Amino acid sequence: MPRASITLKKVKHPRYKFRVTFKQGDEYKQRYFTARTGPDGADAFMNEKKVELLNEGRKHGEFTTEERKAVIRSRELAEGFAAAGVKGFSLDAALAFYAEHLHLRRRSVSVLTAYDEFFETRRNEGVSAVHLRDFTYRLERFAKKHAKRLVAEITTKDVDAWIFGLKNAPQSKDKHRRLLHNFFGYCAGRGYTDENPVARAAKVKVIRRPPGILTPADTAALLAVSPAEIVPALAIGFFAGLRTAEIERLDWSEINLKRGFIEVTAEDAKSSQRRLVEITPNLRAWLEPHARLSGPVRLTEMRHRDRFNLARKVADVAWPANACRHSFASYHLALHQDAAKTALQLGHTNTAVLFQHYRELTTPEDAKTFFAITPESARPVNVICMSSAA
Repeated sequence: MPRASITLKKVKHPRYKFRVTFKQGDEYKQRYFTARTGPDGADAFMNEKKVELLNEGRKHGEFTTEERKAVIRSRELAEGFAAAGVKGFSLDAALAFYAEHLHLRRRSVSVLTAYDEFFETRRNEGVSAVHLRDFTYRLERFAKKHAKRLVAEITTKDVDAWIFGLKNAPQSKDKHRRLLHNFFGYCAGRGYTDENPVARAAKVKVIRRPPGILTPADTAALLAVSPAEIVPALAIGFFAGLRTAEIERLDWSEINLKRGFIEVTAEDAKSSQRRLVEITPNLRAWLEPHARLSGPVRLTEMRHRDRFNLARKVADVAWPANACRHSFASYHLALHQDAAKTALQLGHTNTAVLFQHYRELTTPEDAKTFFAITPESARPVNVICMSSAA
């Protein structure tokens, strides 16, 4: 027999004589009184509580057909989950979860809007131009593809489909994935999504192949036939190890032949940290005939590429990717046997990247030969300089 919703009972208590017990929701509550009658007595409270409970029952007793269906459906689901061993499902929990979902959609923004905000924020933070170009090339493609979708709607499946649908090499796909992780981490921090969908995305398998380097003979042959306009940029790549993007932005005013250093400014460095790179004696010999007080060291990309491709064909040299920097790192490490020193020249904060991406096994003897390449030693034996001939 169901228990009455409100009852009155006389009790033995040092201070009180009556106790009213009533049910409110799923809980039973109690109130104690010193007297039964009077405005503050147990009877008055009981009458007020009966009216309150009656009104509450009427308010929530008039369910619509859809509401009754929802209650019945929730019970069926709860039974199904319980049979499967899943606990904790209830209509209230389901409503709370869906309400949070709607709140998330309200505060989310479109992917393209979030990307524009992300890009502007990173630029205001002083991110280097190299990183900004990376965002434009990689992230903007994703943002435009999903331009009108909310950030909160992007799933791990969407991320997987986009990354593995790219026609790029595995290493490039992996970089796309890392930048997307960065972007969605920013979005999660702004409340546009409740989780980073890239965190559970499939990893791209990247097979690390040994870096390609030029032999000292091939290096000398290439420099010997290169037009004068591109010799400084090539020599700096080979014998100072600057990145291509750093050489593109390098000015002659940042090359101090007297002190023996090349200054890579924070604005030009990939790591956004200024560094001084040592000018080796043979690099000095390559730079001095072309030195200027100011002006760009490297030609524009198209002009440089045309002259470089012609020189490479004349020298008959196979060109591995990033050969200048790979060669410098490998020979410098072999010559000095000091990973920290080589990493410092390359602009790395530690030696891990050096060993992972740049180091190729070579000998100290080859390294000595490499850093002894000068304009005189690189000149073909059948070419006699005008001063010697005179």
